[in-house]
Amino acid sequence: MKKILIIQGGGRPNGNTDQLVKAFAKGADDSGHEVEIISLIKNEIKGCLGCNACRYGKPCVQKDSFNDIVSKIMAADLLVLASPLYFWTISSRIKAFIERVLLYCRRG
Repeated sequence: MKKILIIQGGGRPNGNTDQLVKAFAKGADDSGHEVEIISLIKNEIKGCLGCNACRYGKPCVQKDSFNDIVSKIMAADLLVLASPLYFWTISSRIKAFIERVLLYCRRG
């Protein structure tokens, strides 16, 4: 059994991205995996400031939801990013998340 953390980067409730996330989560759950979905609509994450606190093992200086999510990211076996396409690219919420999570993924 794997721990799967899905980060949903926006979209409308019951929109295409939400439907895809729910279908993926159901399939993973039906296969016996533990699944958690975190919506970036409900959890604000700001872009990286380049302060380097995380590089030295300190929590990020920004006061947003990211510090609360870090432990879930580190405990996950699989991190799934889901985003609607806005102007032919991923949402700004997912972009900000990627900026903040990259250093943690390299530590793994």
